[in-house]
Amino acid sequence: MLKTLLDEELSLTQHHLDSSGITMPNFMNIGSSLRRELNESDDDEDHYSFKSSYGFDSMLNNFGRTIHTPDLIIEEESDSEYSQSTNTEEDYHNYWSQAINKDRLLTCQSIARTWLARKEFNYIQDVHRSDTFSNQIIQVQAHIRGKVARAKLVEKMRSMVSQEKFITQLQSVSRGYLIRLKYQRTVDYYNAHIDKIVKVQTFVKNKLVGNAYKKLTNDSNPSISTVKSFIHLLDDSDLDFDRELALEDMRQQVIENIRENNLLDSHINVLDIQIALFLKNAISIDEVLKHSGAFKKKKEQQRIMNQLAAKNNQSNPFSFSSVDKDSRRRLELYQQLVYTLQTEPKYLARLLSMTNRQDLGVYSSHKLVESTVLSLFGYATNSREEFLLINLCKYCIAEEMKDVESTQEFMRGNYTFMKLVVQTNRGAKEREFFRTLLSPLVNEVVNNDFLDLETDPVSIYHKAINEEESRTGMPSNRPHAVTSQEALSDSEVRDTFVIHLRNLREITEQFFAAVTSTVDSVPYGIRVVARELRLILEENFSNEPHERIIRIIGNFIYYRYLNPAIVAPEQYDVIDAVINPIQRKNLAEVSKMLQHISSGAVFEDAHDIFLAPLNEYVADAGQRFGEWFLGLTNVEDPESYFGMHALTDQTNTHKPIVYLSPKELFHLHYTLQNNLDSIEPEGTGLLHDICNEIGTSVYHPDIELPESMVCLTLTNHCDDIPMDPTARLQQLLVDTKRLVIYVIKIQCGKNLAHIFQEPITSEHENLWSQFKLKEFSEGSRDNTVVSKRRHLKLGQSEPPLDLQSITFFQLKSIANRLVVHLERCKVIASNNAYQDVINMIARDITGKNSRRLQRDRELSRMKLTLNHLKEKKDYLLEQGNSYEGYLNSCMTAMANKRGKKQKFIFPFTRQYFHMRGLQKLGLVPKFGSYKYTAKQLHERNVILELIGIPKRHYDRIPIILSMDQAGIITIEGSYSGWPMSSVQVDMRYEELLQTQFEGVQTVTVLDGMAKVNVNLLIYLINKK
Repeated sequence: MLKTLLDEELSLTQHHLDSSGITMPNFMNIGSSLRRELNESDDDEDHYSFKSSYGFDSMLNNFGRTIHTPDLIIEEESDSEYSQSTNTEEDYHNYWSQAINKDRLLTCQSIARTWLARKEFNYIQDVHRSDTFSNQIIQVQAHIRGKVARAKLVEKMRSMVSQEKFITQLQSVSRGYLIRLKYQRTVDYYNAHIDKIVKVQTFVKNKLVGNAYKKLTNDSNPSISTVKSFIHLLDDSDLDFDRELALEDMRQQVIENIRENNLLDSHINVLDIQIALFLKNAISIDEVLKHSGAFKKKKEQQRIMNQLAAKNNQSNPFSFSSVDKDSRRRLELYQQLVYTLQTEPKYLARLLSMTNRQDLGVYSSHKLVESTVLSLFGYATNSREEFLLINLCKYCIAEEMKDVESTQEFMRGNYTFMKLVVQTNRGAKEREFFRTLLSPLVNEVVNNDFLDLETDPVSIYHKAINEEESRTGMPSNRPHAVTSQEALSDSEVRDTFVIHLRNLREITEQFFAAVTSTVDSVPYGIRVVARELRLILEENFSNEPHERIIRIIGNFIYYRYLNPAIVAPEQYDVIDAVINPIQRKNLAEVSKMLQHISSGAVFEDAHDIFLAPLNEYVADAGQRFGEWFLGLTNVEDPESYFGMHALTDQTNTHKPIVYLSPKELFHLHYTLQNNLDSIEPEGTGLLHDICNEIGTSVYHPDIELPESMVCLTLTNHCDDIPMDPTARLQQLLVDTKRLVIYVIKIQCGKNLAHIFQEPITSEHENLWSQFKLKEFSEGSRDNTVVSKRRHLKLGQSEPPLDLQSITFFQLKSIANRLVVHLERCKVIASNNAYQDVINMIARDITGKNSRRLQRDRELSRMKLTLNHLKEKKDYLLEQGNSYEGYLNSCMTAMANKRGKKQKFIFPFTRQYFHMRGLQKLGLVPKFGSYKYTAKQLHERNVILELIGIPKRHYDRIPIILSMDQAGIITIEGSYSGWPMSSVQVDMRYEELLQTQFEGVQTVTVLDGMAKVNVNLLIYLINKK
């Protein structure tokens, strides 16, 4: 832009000069003129340009303003101009003779020289700034600095070498001073903060111990030092023994209370049935009297029966007296039998699976077998029995699912493990769970007197008619016989039906929400059984959808576990009140809804089609129920939950105890012996050996057995007879771990193989001697426990080894040989320096602590269970006293009735001559005797038919009904055409009432000669 302005100014000046007649040189070409004068090309100009063109342009601009007729450089562009220039040479000399023009020329020359000097300077500066020049300078500088530094270093080294001894002493003194100063400061600091330091040390120690215990529990291969730090946890203290004894005593009390309560409950049920039959059919008072004193005389009767049985047969094969050898051996064999059945669930699983498929024997009872199984496991009152019972359920599931081909078939079946679950529902733990969960909900339904959840439109219709007739006192105009559609067409019925559906949904949702809100509080037993069932179903029916499997599990959990407590809450201690039929119907409707929700089945059947409006709710709740069922099955294995393993009994101080009645025990033996080939198809085995040694069972239902309970202290049959290889290896493993524990207590190393290779010193022998005095000294301990610890049985034919008599060298050698034997038998791995043995000991240590915690929980649970059992016992006794009081009032009323005058008998009638003949013989029955003909009874429809006799002969057959004992009805008939001229049979009145109760219409009497109508016969007996 500046150059453009300069060009315009020069052009304007040239124009003015031309108009004035003054010649002006062409300054536009001054650059070209200078280059020609300096012999430079255009390329040089392009390469070396001025750094600041502004100064030069400004100077030219000023120069143009002050010189009016500049004439510095005249460029001859044409001949005419040269000619003109020659003519004006004089003007030229005149022009340059002026001083001002010379100054201007000097200025131009100065500018040119400046430009050339700047050009040369810039070139040099660019060369100095180039990378090549800089690298060369840097290298030169580096060489110079290096030479100077080396010279200084050499000089310094010469100086240091001359003073080496002094410098070394100075450094030593300085370091010593600094270390002592630092140490003193540390000691002063510790002394000033000693309390805090103790706390920190305690925290660190606890942290280290905690980390070590975590390593013990979490590490797959804990070190020997870690195991040794906690090996003392395997020792039983006096507190452990005391608590074990207290737990066993409390468990015995629980079992006795359960049995006593069951007996009381059964007796009350019998009395309840007798009262109901008495009120309905005027049952004989003597029959009731037989039951009224059962609460007070039962123990005395048992004592008398036991004494009589002992006197009648001193060589009773059912005796368990310990005074003779045979009885003692018999008791031991039965103890081993029960222990084998507990710890080998496959035997009982096969036996229970057979109860649904075949007859177990002439005298075998399926129900008695199932009840005996629960007694075998002590009603799962402690963790061991509960663990074993769960294992039995697992084996039962696997055994019974072998024959199931589809899930539909499974849904239709009634399997043994389901019966076991139903029976375990009556335990104290389950009752407490049901009471906590369902008591508020059931009470809300039961206490609502106005609640009606009837969903049958016809029933609602009939109730509406009854209410209308009760309200108006007039018969209703509405028809009685209507269908469901016709009933719903009534507006009143329809409104009531909608209200019932709404109430049913709301109450069902309350039950559903309460049930699904509990997961952790659900007893572990039902959860783990459901888990095993789910795993078996998923394995056997892998093609079935997952939702289908969950529905099956849901139906099992609800229908078999929760449903009975909802429908019959009084039987599970959910409530203490008596439920009337309407309340029972309401609970049944709620249970029906929950049943459909659990199975995922909507209302589609013809009798449930009117509940279809609830299908949307049922489908939605079914999905939520399925998630809850799946969550229930998410539990750990029983072994982890209970801290049990296959050798738990061998490590326990006290042997397990089971209480059985003689009938249960001998019936179980009889059933096992009759089905031994099916239970143990191999033909030989543990069960065969025990049963063969016991001998043939002489059990018979009519045989007289003692009623006192048999206490069986269970023992392992493998302790006394040769073991199978697997069991022997397991016992050998236990003994090996025990010896290894002794070894690592005395000597330590990086691993067990290293310890076995290390030499033994006298110090080790001294430590072992001290350990023996402490471990095997009797003191206040039980001699049996000390003997078990002290002696080791290495072989069946060899005497036990006394550990107190061997040296540590011998102990270490025996332990090494046992470990090598286990390695040879592939019980442990052979490439990890016997680390598997250390891992097993670590698991035993952690399991010991878990068992102690479990025992404490069991003690608390036992105390709570005993309290509930005592409360129930008080309730049952009070209820029994109430029933007895009512029976006493009935007896008083019947006695007053008997005191009245007997009915008048018309003279010279059949009944008159019959009674006269009995009076002459002195055979008048106490409660009366009546004589009829078969024709009379046939006309009254009492006798329906006499087998093989024409009806025209009925008037020739006399029938006598008499009762000389309360509840015993004698029926006598005579006919010449019978094989016997007279037939007489006795029939118990309660059996006849039971037949009526079961809905049987006809029954045969007189040894099958006559068929009678049950209802009319009872009516005739009550009337007379």
